[in-house]
Amino acid sequence: MENKNYTALVLGANGLIGSHLLPQLIQNTAYRKVYAISRKPIYIQNTKISNIITDIKNADNQITSIHFDHLYICIGTTKKKTPNKIQYREIDHDYPIKVAKIAIKNSCKVVALVSSIGANKNSKNFYLRIKGEVEDSISNLDIESIHIFRPSLLLGKRNEFRLGETIGKFFMKVLSFMFIGKLKKYKAVSAKIISKSMINNVLLNKKGKYIYTFNTIIESA
Repeated sequence: MENKNYTALVLGANGLIGSHLLPQLIQNTAYRKVYAISRKPIYIQNTKISNIITDIKNADNQITSIHFDHLYICIGTTKKKTPNKIQYREIDHDYPIKVAKIAIKNSCKVVALVSSIGANKNSKNFYLRIKGEVEDSISNLDIESIHIFRPSLLLGKRNEFRLGETIGKFFMKVLSFMFIGKLKKYKAVSAKIISKSMINNVLLNKKGKYIYTFNTIIESA
């Protein structure tokens, strides 16, 4: 791939998808610099990466002067971690939008967002409604290229144990033969595959808004 010397910023660098995305960005010759935002130090040490350790309240001051081409939003909390719905919305919606607005002011041209299958701002399900609101807010920003990824259950090793997700993965494997036709978009997909798809699609430099579910994620990885 031709070296384009892009710079990227990853929000949610220590999460399941972010932890797969970082090494792939390092290995990709199209990127010369990667900024990783996290509350705790990231596990990767590389000259290409600059780790910005901050929280929601102080993110503005930390990234206002940073210029980057591509923004990868992989952040997300859980009901167990954040039972308070106001705080949940701050993490899953307000924080990404705040960073995205700063990114646009700093000449960012592309945003790649990890959402969820079933995301809908009008959903009665709180989780899916927040995801839909994030999609809607990102879509209303003045940016050239928006890539929204809607995976179902994520496969990959997490740092923490999630009982519900573990049970879900088991049944997904056992019943995978049932996910065909219109149900195929609900098949589980690995975080590594999603990360590859995100980078590949961002580097296509397509203008407009694009939404990816299981099929298009797999095909473009």
